[in-house]
Amino acid sequence: MERTHSIESLIKDVQNEYAVLPEFQRDFVWEIAKTVDLFDSIVKDIFIGAIIYGVPSFEITTRAVDDRERKTRGKRRNTLLVKHFSKAQIDEKQKIDKSNFRLILDGQQRITSMYRALEGVDDIYFIRKNDSELDNDLSDKKLSEQTLEEVLYNFDTEEDDTRMSIKLSDVWKTMNEDYFEDELKNTFFKKTSYYKANSEDSNFNEIEEFRIYLSLQKKIQNLFKAEKLLSYYLLDMSLDRFVLFFERSNSRGVQLNFIDILTAKLYEGFNLKKKIKEFESKNSGYEISPEIIVRAIAYIVSRDRFEESGKGMEIHRTFILTELNAEHFNLYWEKVSNWYKKTLEFLFNNHLAISQYWIPYPNMIIPLIIFQKELGYGFDQMNDNQREFIFYWYWCSIFSQRYTGSSNEKIIQDCNILSLIAKGEKIKDRTFLNKLSKIAITSWGDLYSYDKRQNAVYRGILNFINYSVKGLLDWNNTSKINFMDNIDDHHIFPRDFIDKNLSDDDPNKDFINSVVNRTLIPKITNIKIGNKAPSAYLSEIKQRNPSIEQSLKTHYIDTDILNGQYDNNFGFFLELRAGEIFNQIKTEVVDKFQEIKDMHYQEPQNVNVTSVKISATYYNKKVDAVFNPQSKTIQYNGELFDSPSSAGMKAKQDLGAPEGATVNGWRFWKYLDPYSNETKFIDHLRQEDTNVS
Repeated sequence: MERTHSIESLIKDVQNEYAVLPEFQRDFVWEIAKTVDLFDSIVKDIFIGAIIYGVPSFEITTRAVDDRERKTRGKRRNTLLVKHFSKAQIDEKQKIDKSNFRLILDGQQRITSMYRALEGVDDIYFIRKNDSELDNDLSDKKLSEQTLEEVLYNFDTEEDDTRMSIKLSDVWKTMNEDYFEDELKNTFFKKTSYYKANSEDSNFNEIEEFRIYLSLQKKIQNLFKAEKLLSYYLLDMSLDRFVLFFERSNSRGVQLNFIDILTAKLYEGFNLKKKIKEFESKNSGYEISPEIIVRAIAYIVSRDRFEESGKGMEIHRTFILTELNAEHFNLYWEKVSNWYKKTLEFLFNNHLAISQYWIPYPNMIIPLIIFQKELGYGFDQMNDNQREFIFYWYWCSIFSQRYTGSSNEKIIQDCNILSLIAKGEKIKDRTFLNKLSKIAITSWGDLYSYDKRQNAVYRGILNFINYSVKGLLDWNNTSKINFMDNIDDHHIFPRDFIDKNLSDDDPNKDFINSVVNRTLIPKITNIKIGNKAPSAYLSEIKQRNPSIEQSLKTHYIDTDILNGQYDNNFGFFLELRAGEIFNQIKTEVVDKFQEIKDMHYQEPQNVNVTSVKISATYYNKKVDAVFNPQSKTIQYNGELFDSPSSAGMKAKQDLGAPEGATVNGWRFWKYLDPYSNETKFIDHLRQEDTNVS
């Protein structure tokens, strides 16, 4: 619900730390001209947008409102004071009705601008029209009846010695300190440029001018006190909703995510920003992904919790923001960030990814971090069987688009599976390898449909070419393309060339942007190519690099392209290249399934189980029961139910659902799979006909 308050109450709330800025909020960036416009809009009753506050339900680090002088060349500014509020401190503040402790979620620039103007950090002047400049209908009005808008000449950052000018910070001082009239005159009025420039004039009426000054002071004070001047929303939100708010609605500023909020929570015990800077300064050329490292730490912490208490493993943002603390990060950050770097090196050195930007699914780095952790040593020490599995898992995950949806579940499952592989143990989850092997590419014609850079399969195909040839060669010098190069996905047949040489009804024209017509080369080379025929621009490069044929082969480009054989045969070129790429995918990935299964899978022992512990949740409330996989019955709350659905309906009603609520019991009750350490619906037991030991 929208509410209103005054500028006075807002500034006092900021001064008293009732309205605070989260530490992760972007810096104050408004130029002073925007502050001038802001006050002009306020006086003219132009809507300036609502301020949004949030009542925090979690610990948070706050940052002081920026009250520093504006930047000047050659002068460094002090850092802003940060202050940490624990959950207990926030709860205590909320008990005090007057405090109304809240976070400024949206409106920082406006609030800071007003605060700086009233506190005198920025000089903002209300400049009054001279009487001769007032509209005719104001001549009969008393001073007290004239509105601020009617007498406003403009707002400015400097005084006007020809018009009455009053600094907003002077008004704020007179509101909050006791001044006698003589003191007001001597301390403020007589020090204005207007008074100094005109007081010696014989026509200057000091008494009348001071009366105007006092009237103006009072009007501006009333403006500051006007309760309905500023509109705001006060959101009482959970941590999860807090994150969603910033991810979805902070469009006017820097886009924020839960890592920014985590940074503010950890600030007092662990400076995440500082650690990120330290990593990037020590590891030139590597770009750190805090979210990947944070989720890896979350997996490690939640797995420890699982082993101690049996609670499920979690890496979603709610778990991270509510359960992880500075102690966890102090314990694991250095180790995990080091594994992160070594994982990137492994991907680059084995040609699985040509650069960080081109990694198809960055989240796949997390299971590789855990794999490395469980190995206890570097990737170079793993055995051949482990290496074969990692390569197979990597390419199948990409080509099956495994991480496109429900990625948190996939990350946890893959972390568990790769942990088994690292320990030399077998996979006993029947469905894992079957689902992994269902890749989207079953024929060379399937390659044509991938034409968007953001698509993981598109990126995967380009990286796979690099992998299959053990490193793409630069066309200019036959050296391997380096992961630190600025790499672009170049059109082998340039777009403009195809547009000019293929008729609109040629079906091959639809494949201009297909991955089959793309390859990865340094961006500077791509820029120089332009819209020439392939034979033309490649022949020019050959003059600089006589060994270009060797480079072209690594990109699966037939060297006959140099003599113009394909310039007018775009469709044939695509078929030839698509066939070669697919054959390699088939050999390196598709045909490896049985070999990988024989090497790493073991059938689970069939045990005659009559009871499996299960649970269900409804609106964050949980109930427990026991499931008999053979009879399909459930023992719940001392009663035996003949089906999962009948037990589910009773449990759902007990948890608050209305009478008659329906439920699919097979998709309501969950159990912990001992082979994958995953929480699954009991429907999995029915589908796979799997007995649980």
